[in-house]
Amino acid sequence: MFNLDCNQMNILIWTYHRVLPKASSAAVSADEFERQIAYLAESGYKSIGPAELELFFNGKLPLYDKYTMLTFDDGWADNLIWATPILKRYSAKAVLALNTGLMNKEGRTIRKDGNYEIIDSKKALEESVYGKSSRSFLNWNEILDMKNSGLWEFQAHGNSHFGCYSKFGRIKGFFPEKPHWTMEYALGEPPFPGAPKVSFGSTLADKRTVMGSDLKDSLKKASGDAEWTRLCQAHPAPVEILETDEEFETRVETDLTECKKTILETLGVETSSLFWPWGQSSDASVRIAKKCGFKMLFTMEKDIVNRKTSPDSIPRIAAPANFADFKRQMTIYSNSIFRRIKKFF
Repeated sequence: MFNLDCNQMNILIWTYHRVLPKASSAAVSADEFERQIAYLAESGYKSIGPAELELFFNGKLPLYDKYTMLTFDDGWADNLIWATPILKRYSAKAVLALNTGLMNKEGRTIRKDGNYEIIDSKKALEESVYGKSSRSFLNWNEILDMKNSGLWEFQAHGNSHFGCYSKFGRIKGFFPEKPHWTMEYALGEPPFPGAPKVSFGSTLADKRTVMGSDLKDSLKKASGDAEWTRLCQAHPAPVEILETDEEFETRVETDLTECKKTILETLGVETSSLFWPWGQSSDASVRIAKKCGFKMLFTMEKDIVNRKTSPDSIPRIAAPANFADFKRQMTIYSNSIFRRIKKFF
């Protein structure tokens, strides 16, 4: 893909989570996914991985070929069931960023018995992060099956996947009408009526927090969205920081090292790339990741990748759920003028 203004090669990196028979939260339907992959193949795009991307940054990929990268986050079992056959049909390759803390530890052989129940993404994440069930995620035998297919390569997505309260800018609603799977962790206790749903911050990006006890007490005594909103926005210190800088660094380094070690010991793969949960990082977490040996760090900032892109902050674009939007995104991000306009909306 070339920038239409200066003939400079650009690469779009697409982010997926789930591929299911029908589109749902965090999932693209199998039919739409196939249309997207077919379109890329018919348009002459070659799917690459982090090793080729590193060559691209160093000016060692052929200039006049067209490249894209297909990335999947977390390690959902449906990536094996529905995405893999489509990748195979079009000789496309993908990168699976594994969150090793989510992996399935239960016995199951999908290819032999089809034993896979489709669970809502938010419910599935809640089950897994709190240790109830990892049934929606891949187990290591299934991941080895994917590795042996030659269609997938594997990189790191951390060993935990929690979010915390950081600021209460735009409140999206309140429990129980607006639940969120990380809310219990962010509150430090089970959710209660009036607990706010916000854009939670990744605990691999910033220090662990919990909602302040006095704010929780006030919310429990109040009722109604208007009063809950007022209490959240008026409180001078809505969260309590639970870690020092040193404790944060130790926790994140331990988390990333564990992810890297598990993938190496289980798959024999030395991971060089880290795909941040929710695409979120900080100056401190970037420094820690580089200390752990990661060469390329991927965000969810919507933009193209070119030779000027910093390996410390590589943007990705969430793949739309329908084909028309997918083509529209390709058009927008292929043109620098359209990209600049897009950032204002």
